[in-house]
Amino acid sequence: MKRVNFYFSTKLTFDDYVHGHSFALRVIPPETETQHILSCTLNISPYVSTQQTVDAFGNNVTAGYMRDDHRFLDFEIKGAAEVDHSKHRTDYMPCYLYQSQYTKPDDALKSFYESIKGKCTGTAADKAEYISNILSETIEYKKDVTDTSTTAAQAFALKKGVCQDFSHILISLLRMDGIAARYIAGLAFCDGETHSWVEYWTGDHWEGIDPANNCPVSDDYIVISQGRDFRDCAIDRGVMFGQYTKQLQLVRSVLT
Repeated sequence: MKRVNFYFSTKLTFDDYVHGHSFALRVIPPETETQHILSCTLNISPYVSTQQTVDAFGNNVTAGYMRDDHRFLDFEIKGAAEVDHSKHRTDYMPCYLYQSQYTKPDDALKSFYESIKGKCTGTAADKAEYISNILSETIEYKKDVTDTSTTAAQAFALKKGVCQDFSHILISLLRMDGIAARYIAGLAFCDGETHSWVEYWTGDHWEGIDPANNCPVSDDYIVISQGRDFRDCAIDRGVMFGQYTKQLQLVRSVLT
């Protein structure tokens, strides 16, 4: 078990005024068997009243509505947690067996799976480790070549991407092999932003693996949200009215 302090902030700046802004934040870490949240505060600016709910995947959702004109939305969390990945989560859902919007394979990704499945043997842990090793040799970690809309098939075609892309590709391959897998968004030792990794179902519990760093998940990782893919785990979602043409997002995180 390890005690960690965490901090995460996002600053959304619009190039013109917006109004009628409904948003949903998945930014408060959940209480689970592997992490006990000792403290967590959420600050939102401009101030707005919010409601707390839990979605179908067990994520904490903070919903709010900003009626008046504004050009930014800032939010941050800070707190502390005790993390112990020697314990196990057992919140299995059958939907994690099936391909989703971001993980659906194309012919190239299916062909790649067929080329490795003969060597991909053993337990679910053996297979996840083997595929992660292969991806570390096949995919180059490179920023600014993909974005949050990039699918596993698109990133695999590029042979480049970031943690989100590594996670989607690994999930796609595991699901092709009949192993339930889910996308995790959170904070980790390696990033100044949010990070993503994968949990796979062993048969009786979830285990975490970080394909972007090709390593098991340790007590240096805090889960913020989970789901079938990035779409279920997006830190912030919103709809609004206005003449803006773009938004600038500045993200910073610290895990100590």
